[in-house]
Amino acid sequence: MKTGRFSGSLLFMLALVLALAGCGRDGGEAAQDTAPAPPEVVLAPDDGEDFELAWQGVLPCADCEGIQTRLSLRREGEETVFELRETYLGAAQGNEFTTTGRWQLETADEPGASAVYRLGPEGGSLGFAIQPDGSLQLLDPDGRPPEPPLAFRLHRI
Repeated sequence: MKTGRFSGSLLFMLALVLALAGCGRDGGEAAQDTAPAPPEVVLAPDDGEDFELAWQGVLPCADCEGIQTRLSLRREGEETVFELRETYLGAAQGNEFTTTGRWQLETADEPGASAVYRLGPEGGSLGFAIQPDGSLQLLDPDGRPPEPPLAFRLHRI
């Protein structure tokens, strides 16, 4: 009798595993079919159009808990203006800074290379590479992403 109970339990477990495996496959395909399309990456609207784009995130900090960062880019007529707000988290009062100025868009000549927003006069040293998902990757002064690169991203809002 114990043998019959064991083989019945074994068959039940095998049927259950096969049923779950089949459900997992169907659920995965359905989830892939309904996945939202990635957002369209907008470098900047056509010349002559006024616009404002914004990104935010928390960037790493050597001596604080992080830097809450918000970057806004505007074009008003021929004028390109940025506003960079930085709040040092966990620091004492007086930890909020706002920088404003002009920005430029540097388009990439190489296939697969990112376009870069340069902040400051004449293509300043602060640059953000535009990523395929629309986020901005902070670049070091030499134009390379710092390590680890994902920690230095601002996300579109």
